[in-house]
Amino acid sequence: MDNFILANAIINSNVDSNSILISKPLAKKLDLKNEENIIFYVGQTKKILKVKIASTGKDVLSFSLANIVFKKMYLKSSQKYGIRSNDNEVHIGPVVGIMADFFNDTKRPFGGQTHFIKQLLISGKAIGQICFAFSPYSVDIAKGIIIGYTYGRRGWIKSAFPIPDVIYPRERAYSRTKLQMRKRLESLGVTLLNPTLVGKWETHKLLMENQQLHKFLPETRLVTSFNEVGQMLKKYDGVYLKPVTGSQGKNIINVTKKKASLIYEFKYMNEERLVKGSAGNLNNLKAYLRKVMGNRSYIVQKEIKLIKSEGNIVDVRVLVQKDNTGEWDITGIACRIGSNGSITSNISSGGSGKKIEEILTQHISLERDRRRIMDDIYYLSIEATKTIEKNIGQSGEMGIDLGIDTSGNVWFIEANIRPARQVFNLIGEPDTRLKSVERPMLYARYLAGF
Repeated sequence: MDNFILANAIINSNVDSNSILISKPLAKKLDLKNEENIIFYVGQTKKILKVKIASTGKDVLSFSLANIVFKKMYLKSSQKYGIRSNDNEVHIGPVVGIMADFFNDTKRPFGGQTHFIKQLLISGKAIGQICFAFSPYSVDIAKGIIIGYTYGRRGWIKSAFPIPDVIYPRERAYSRTKLQMRKRLESLGVTLLNPTLVGKWETHKLLMENQQLHKFLPETRLVTSFNEVGQMLKKYDGVYLKPVTGSQGKNIINVTKKKASLIYEFKYMNEERLVKGSAGNLNNLKAYLRKVMGNRSYIVQKEIKLIKSEGNIVDVRVLVQKDNTGEWDITGIACRIGSNGSITSNISSGGSGKKIEEILTQHISLERDRRRIMDDIYYLSIEATKTIEKNIGQSGEMGIDLGIDTSGNVWFIEANIRPARQVFNLIGEPDTRLKSVERPMLYARYLAGF
């Protein structure tokens, strides 16, 4: 962050509307000359201004504009902004928009993400960014503005903002309208911090192209017919059926069949209630599960015999992010523990968290084995992230979910392009949680060239 230039923005009634008055130290840092014309950018909004270098004044980094220019360029007086120059261009901010689903609730306008988005806005402002949150349906391409929200002492403030430099997408579903809006914004020069993630089957195929990852991938098939499920259950005692698209553990089914038995046993979560059942043959099993599976596409995956904590399954959430260096790094690692009887470990379904060191100490007696598992977790998380990014395009963060089986083997479970991070609060690591908020905003600066 030491290389970031922050400058005070000042309204000056003596500066005409076609000029920018820049302090001598700032002009030197930006390599600007007196009387030269520049293109002044705030997000995608721009204006041609003539540089005037102040001959007097304190030895501070500042720029002054007429009040009318402040308003047109969406700036606020006496605030510090990031600033950079490139050829004859000067960019402020950058402008970062957080795109999320909007709810008609004055206290929680962004639903369950409201507190997280508030933290993002505070973090971005602290490093000179112009940050706001908005719905993908509040963009006016023709006027070049977005109606969005900032957070202040009086709560959420609705206002107009320029088309940003970078968008941090946090909306849930990828509807056709939302995808079209992404493309239109990109065509205007906006950079997206994350692309859309392909489904579980495509992710599996991408990772299978990397031979170094094969040993970490449980056998997985696309369910083109229910016979695929039967074939997998001939090979394994248990399988998981997972929707190709979807998150938070919804509509996941666990099916088991003991070798000597003709009975298929299944279980799945309905809301937060565990539903169990059995079927005498594959056709009956298909009929029972149809109401859960519907017409969704599914994969069938070998069941991993995960380690447990007090009888509940455990998996590992690894948050992998970029910051202002543009390089991947692991922000935090935590274990998620499923609620009583649950077949998934999702926090949103009542799960809890524990530090990974605590879980490994409970289950793995030898320190060298614990070190080997941690080495595998670090390697798999970074390598899987890079492999996925190589195929889906430039990305800024991923939540990588891993499993540790009862033999101490590490397995890849899932990748999430829109990861939650509340588990770090649950395990008593608020600093990790805060770091996970700061890093996307730092990466946004990197993407914008600051």
